[in-house]
Amino acid sequence: MMIDSLESENLLNNENNFESIHENSNEDEGEGENEDEDNDSYNAEVEEESLTSDISHSSVSFFENMELSNSEPENYSFNNYASDYNNICEEAEPIEFPNNAYADLMALVTNYNLSNEATNAVIRFFNEHSNLPLSPLPKNAKKGRELMEKMKIPTLTSKKHKILTHNNIDYYLFYHPVLNCIKNILSISDISQNFTLRFENFKYKGEKAYSEQYTGNWWKNTEASLPHGSNLLSIILYSDATTTDTLSKSSLHPIYISIGNISTKRRNKSDAKQLLGYLPILKAKDKSEKKSKDFKKLVRLTFHNSMKFLLDPLFAEKCIDLEVDNKTFWFFPRISTIICD
Repeated sequence: MMIDSLESENLLNNENNFESIHENSNEDEGEGENEDEDNDSYNAEVEEESLTSDISHSSVSFFENMELSNSEPENYSFNNYASDYNNICEEAEPIEFPNNAYADLMALVTNYNLSNEATNAVIRFFNEHSNLPLSPLPKNAKKGRELMEKMKIPTLTSKKHKILTHNNIDYYLFYHPVLNCIKNILSISDISQNFTLRFENFKYKGEKAYSEQYTGNWWKNTEASLPHGSNLLSIILYSDATTTDTLSKSSLHPIYISIGNISTKRRNKSDAKQLLGYLPILKAKDKSEKKSKDFKKLVRLTFHNSMKFLLDPLFAEKCIDLEVDNKTFWFFPRISTIICD
């Protein structure tokens, strides 16, 4: 789905899309869905790469390049995050992971949305080849997620922002700064080899063909509207409420970010996507409020305010300078695609 900036604004204002997100998430409460099935279903649809690619050296690169508060990136672990999060959110329980291996495993699971099945495979692989008398890892993925819930850790985020108070409940947006997310993606070693700066007039057997975003008419027209010497940075946003399995399924809604300049094949790998943030999902006090026009309006307003807060740093200065392959380029970011359940 290709859209320009005006079309993206219209899409963001589509009431039915975002009401359905909220309603579907609230309907999940109390249904007791099997967590394994939820996670496996999500990964079957989204992940096109094997488990091997998910836990490859790119995973290490991701954590090394993460920019998080109060910690050096190369020394950052989930226990560091627990400390950071406690400083931000004082109500968090003072519970820690039992060891660094346990913490790093759950960091990997969270950032790459690994299913319980994939996580259990990693645990078995580690236990079989580590030759340790006692495994430092959780017995299985479910045990690890249960500990995370007790720790009240929503994700590997370094910041939170209060969006509103409703029915005496404060709702927060947990997020990574959007520029940090983009820089993390661009810092991956092989991204520059799969990154395109300019429109490509792709043809197949002499006829116009479309294979990537940068071969389409939207890209051609948008690029032509930019100042001479600048480049288009295509922003892709997508979300899926079924992935919030480390918290109550109806409490948060994840938003991910990727870059359309990256070839589709490379972009489909997990490290080319970043968790931008978790949007709060409002809870109605009863069925009557849930169906009311005022509540639905508040749901939409919450979504828009959250997205505005997340994306404002991208558009506040209209253009940004970013490094690709150790060279600095002048970019104008544009939201090209929004994908949501």
